[in-house]
Amino acid sequence: MTKMDMIWIAAASLLYPSTSSKRTITRKAIQGRVTELFGVSITPVVVERHLVSSVDRQADKGQPSRGGSRNRYLYRTHDGITPSLSGNFRLYKTADTPHDAHEKTGKTLPEVEMVAAEYQHFLHWYTAQYLNAPH
Repeated sequence: MTKMDMIWIAAASLLYPSTSSKRTITRKAIQGRVTELFGVSITPVVVERHLVSSVDRQADKGQPSRGGSRNRYLYRTHDGITPSLSGNFRLYKTADTPHDAHEKTGKTLPEVEMVAAEYQHFLHWYTAQYLNAPH
């Protein structure tokens, strides 16, 4: 499992079972849960920049097709609806699409085959209840 997928699992485990957009979590809470669940540490930039749907992909200027994640795992907000560069986080929802940054067209959750069985219920909850829940 990649560190990006670990971040998604950590965030989902902190939000579950709520589907409210107003339910948000801090970067520190996400980092702490990654360490708790997987025994690894992650750098703040992965949470704050690479996986946030409203932040432009950090492409390699020399080779624009390389570098930076297109994934839209997280949405950063102060109020649960409006994107923010300094708010807390929640998982991405379909209703967030209008705020997607340039080249943020990637997946919104890990692939089920890449996730340990003990965490797969979060993927099912996300697709069945969270992803298309209204703000």
